[in-house]
Amino acid sequence: MARAYHSRSDDHAGFIVVILLAGTVWVYKAFMLKVEHYALIFAIACSMAVALFLLYKPFKAIRSWHRKPSHRAESIDSMTGLQFERYIATLLKRRGFTNVQLTEQYDLGVDIIADKEGITWGIQVKRYSGLVKAEAVRQVVTALRIYQCDQAMVITNSEFSRIATELADSNDCLLIDKHQLVNWLSTSY
Repeated sequence: MARAYHSRSDDHAGFIVVILLAGTVWVYKAFMLKVEHYALIFAIACSMAVALFLLYKPFKAIRSWHRKPSHRAESIDSMTGLQFERYIATLLKRRGFTNVQLTEQYDLGVDIIADKEGITWGIQVKRYSGLVKAEAVRQVVTALRIYQCDQAMVITNSEFSRIATELADSNDCLLIDKHQLVNWLSTSY
């Protein structure tokens, strides 16, 4: 009799194991289906986030250029004078100027010398928060001979005073203010 009882418990144990295995497989499949759905939703969300980031960044730059032209000028405003000179030198190279060189630290009115289309330019660079006055034009125009330059240019992150503009016009000095500088930045080659 003990043997028969033992035999029945083995049958029940096998049945219970089969039910437990079937239940485990069913729970596992149900869990994996949910996980797959969550994984799919997570993968789609991540892909959309990456796509939005990649698309938003260029659109943000475009919007800032067209709506607020001083966007780049704001980052320029935080530069030191020497950083701004180096930045302009790099920009000049991108715009097709050659032999671009910064003058000594204590220049005599020309910060950068550069060539373009057979003309040697003496360039005064002014990073200002206010109006650039006639003195900047005077400095670069009078220093042309010292640096053996043909033409004068003043580049600023600001704007020029009326007198500076008149002096530049009468001395054939090219003035690049913040609006033209933003245009240069957006159309660099």
